[in-house]
Amino acid sequence: MKKVLTLIIIILSIISFGRLNNIFINYDYDFFKYDSSFTSINMHSIYVGYDFGNIPLKLQVGSSLNFQPSGIISTFANFGKLYVEPYIKYDSMYSIGIKAKLYNFYLNYNLNKNMTQYFGIGLSIPIIKFGEDKILYIKSPDYLKIRAGEKENIKLIATYNTFFSENINIFYSINNEKIIYAGKTNEFGEIKITIPAIYKAGKYNISIFANKNKVKDIHLEVLPDKPFKISFDFDKNILFTDNEYLLRIKNIKVYDKYSNEIKKYNIKFWNFKILGDYREINYSYLNNSLILEPFKNPGIYDLYFETNVNEKYINGIKTIEIENNPKNIKKININIDYLGKERNYAVFEVKNPTILFSNAQEKVINNFRIYHNKEKIKIYKNRFKVPINENFPQSYTFEIECMYYNYNSIIKKIINVKE
Repeated sequence: MKKVLTLIIIILSIISFGRLNNIFINYDYDFFKYDSSFTSINMHSIYVGYDFGNIPLKLQVGSSLNFQPSGIISTFANFGKLYVEPYIKYDSMYSIGIKAKLYNFYLNYNLNKNMTQYFGIGLSIPIIKFGEDKILYIKSPDYLKIRAGEKENIKLIATYNTFFSENINIFYSINNEKIIYAGKTNEFGEIKITIPAIYKAGKYNISIFANKNKVKDIHLEVLPDKPFKISFDFDKNILFTDNEYLLRIKNIKVYDKYSNEIKKYNIKFWNFKILGDYREINYSYLNNSLILEPFKNPGIYDLYFETNVNEKYINGIKTIEIENNPKNIKKININIDYLGKERNYAVFEVKNPTILFSNAQEKVINNFRIYHNKEKIKIYKNRFKVPINENFPQSYTFEIECMYYNYNSIIKKIINVKE
């Protein structure tokens, strides 16, 4: 009698103090259940329950159909379509368990105080829902703009006619990808969903679902974050010694830290200097260019720059390549050695193909051609072959065409052959 009275008091308390939409009656049927000794058991039970909504907690009181009263305290979580509910069951055997539900079917595991385990497959059928979870409209922004890498909280209000829709399961997806569970609306039909950080700029569509039914689309535009790096080119790739240059900046591109290109930008200033070289560099804002004084020595120079883009300070290094001026070529050294015969060919090797400049610097020539009898010869790793006719000649005459940027010179070489 005490148990029945306790059951009635709990039921009345839930109905009296609970909100109507959170109360439900459920019928469970374990049609395939085994205990740890593999004894088959059929179990029918019916419960009156209270769902706390956004707080993942449920209270249920009821009994099996053999009138054994029991109470259940449980928590729950949604993983897409899978519903998982760990619980504590208060009955004559006091037990703990976990239920995994897909639609109305569930798998159940239960362990009682006597350490007896139960495994079962069952069917959960909602019988009565006090109040109706209806939704007709969701109030929210239709368009949103956020920066890349930022999270966004969106407040939704679910209504049905003039009433707030309470206890509605809300889901969302981005660009029709994975559907994510956001939670339940409160007594005012409100819920906040947090859109995770999106790092790629562009336009996205956020679909809102109420109890798996699509009810709203929110258009989201992700803008690039603040400027993080800048890239640019000069109008000249190679510079030569002893010349003053006016370098124009072109192909400017600005990116955020997620490599999104920023199309609209405003550059306030540029500063340039060459690392390790204290020469002054003048920058002209009129034609977006800088003036470089003549370099005496060739090499790769690091050009340090700093700029202000959209109120963001950015710096970096741009390399420039300085080559010896072709006008300063003093002498070209190139030799050809005879290596011997190979079947019906005479084999030769090009050695020391270098250019000597007036500042005493030397540079290896990588760009040259060799002709014999006005025919171009194929060269591989500075070696080449010439066919031998019936009469093996005493010497070979070669024309060597040397090229260095806009400089072009032809050298004639006569190679004596001794057998």
